[in-house]
Amino acid sequence: MSDLTPESPHPPSSGGGGGGLLARDNLLLSQALEALRQGDLELAQSMLQAVPGAGVTLGDTFRLYQAELENLTIDLRESQQRAESSLDWFAQVFRGLPMPAVLVDGRGMIVDANVMAIDELGLMGPASPRTPQVPLRRLMGDQDSELRLGSTLPRVSAVGVVALDNVRLRTLDGRLRWADLRLAQVPPRMGERLPYGLLCLLHDRTTQMAAAQALEITARAKAEHERDMATAASRAKTQLLSRVSHELRTPLNAVIGFSELLLSGREGFSHEARFKLQHIQKAGQQLLSLVDDILQINMAEGGQLRQTPSRLEVWPLVDDVVQQLGPSALTAQVALDAEPSMDDREVLAWADPERTREILNNLVSNAVKYNRPGGWVRLVVTHDDQLVIIEVRDNGQGMDGEQLSHVFEPFNRLGAEKTRVPGYGLGLTIARTLAAAMGGDLTVQSQPGVGSSFFLTLPAWRPLRAV
Repeated sequence: MSDLTPESPHPPSSGGGGGGLLARDNLLLSQALEALRQGDLELAQSMLQAVPGAGVTLGDTFRLYQAELENLTIDLRESQQRAESSLDWFAQVFRGLPMPAVLVDGRGMIVDANVMAIDELGLMGPASPRTPQVPLRRLMGDQDSELRLGSTLPRVSAVGVVALDNVRLRTLDGRLRWADLRLAQVPPRMGERLPYGLLCLLHDRTTQMAAAQALEITARAKAEHERDMATAASRAKTQLLSRVSHELRTPLNAVIGFSELLLSGREGFSHEARFKLQHIQKAGQQLLSLVDDILQINMAEGGQLRQTPSRLEVWPLVDDVVQQLGPSALTAQVALDAEPSMDDREVLAWADPERTREILNNLVSNAVKYNRPGGWVRLVVTHDDQLVIIEVRDNGQGMDGEQLSHVFEPFNRLGAEKTRVPGYGLGLTIARTLAAAMGGDLTVQSQPGVGSSFFLTLPAWRPLRAV
């Protein structure tokens, strides 16, 4: 009766009531089979013995259970074969990925790697056929990359996929590499009780980084060469202007000296001749002043300008400039004064007194010279613990944006060359150069028709400076 099943009962043992007996035997067989499945042999036997005349024996139940186990074994074997085939397929896909990839377990250890990762990261030892289990952080090439990895790993579980770009790597065989990493969470392997692991994909950037570093080195070398060339050119310009200045000063001094000698002598020059001699003397003085200005700019740009910074009392110097230039302002019908500070008149700067006076003389002279009759020029001093600011403010014609962008350029008079006001356009250039040489600055604000304000900024004096 090995072909008996609960669904296909054996034939009835008696003629009458065959259908009812068949249903009874099938039910009895199912109950006994279930008892065997539970491992209770005595219960199965007692069930069969409790029904007199039953057409099912314990042997029938065992044979049916054996057939069921054989079918289950076949199903399990087929499932195992399918799972192994699927695992082999996934392993082949993983190892054949067209980019380096490693699997990292929950402890951060590399447990598997594909062909490209083994090759590029040097993961396969010379005598070992298996991927060595090393920490992923062991591949980081410097402390910065290791710290970035450590701060990134906790984000993987929350975000899913995390990018870590421009990571410096050091392979197990000592090579330095650069790569972009992509980290994704994966479940633990079967049978492991560790937390979820990671799949790490690497996009090699070594070639690009090497090219970028080569370009950076080339650019740095080019910049250094250009800086050296500029320094050499500046040095040559300084030497040239110094020589030219010396060569010009000698004949100019002779022209000025002989013209003064002729004008002070007893020779009976006519009025016209004396006028021409005065013109020669004035022109020579103007040329000598121009040569001195150019030389001063050149020396300042070359760091050769002589200055002696010291504790400078600002208000006495400002008052002295106002008194000195007061007559010329009065002649031009321009009011010149200084506005005291709101707190006190003791303002101290760390600057060269003569250079500061030269700057203020230039600024006040310009403010008077380019003003209009009835205008005014005012000096205002403000300060804090770090800076002293001397403002030369006027209500002259002012400047527009285009003029402001060129106001400190040498020989650029911003259109004043069309007027009768004398000058060469070097005063503001010299003033700003002198301010920078003392560790300060010279800036300007202006509005056409309203006026201009030049701000001379100087370091404030502090007792520690004198130590």
